[in-house]
Amino acid sequence: MPGISLETTTERLTVYAARWLKEALRPGAYAVDATVGNGYDTLFLAHEVGPAGRVLGFDVQKVALTNATEMLRFAGLLNRVTLVLASHEDLRYYLPPGQPVAAGMFNLGYLPRGDRRITTRAESTLAALSALVPHLEPTGRVSLLSYRGHLGGEEEYQALRIALARDTTLGVTEVAGAAAPEEGPRLFLIRRG
Repeated sequence: MPGISLETTTERLTVYAARWLKEALRPGAYAVDATVGNGYDTLFLAHEVGPAGRVLGFDVQKVALTNATEMLRFAGLLNRVTLVLASHEDLRYYLPPGQPVAAGMFNLGYLPRGDRRITTRAESTLAALSALVPHLEPTGRVSLLSYRGHLGGEEEYQALRIALARDTTLGVTEVAGAAAPEEGPRLFLIRRG
């Protein structure tokens, strides 16, 4: 598809995304975790931005934020994070005006060990990306991991892929895992074009 380059990796896609984002993160930076889930990405971002940095995290499920809060408290990083019980499509209401963002993470699908009927949707993710991208620093980056194996997951992936390919303001790389390149999850690495 025009506008998207394709890569394959033997590395876990979550590890690949973190390594790629780490190049944009620094102490004092501002980052967004658009889908907190159990908090692992939030923890990674909070560690990378350091004591002077901030992380803004979203999830629609209170249990996700409770789990993430406990993990962040245990790690001593909760004071760097603001967690919001809302959809990531509401990001535009919570991101401080003019706030430059070094990195954003999206881990789509459903909450592991949670209610599989509650899933992300392409429309809400695209709204969140539209709010986030204008705030990206010149070297800012966004990772978007799309799981295709759940109900609605393939449709979500296809809609996101089409929208990202059409956006000529972005540089997008799609990364497939070598183990299941055709049906497995896909990682989109997004930066300003």
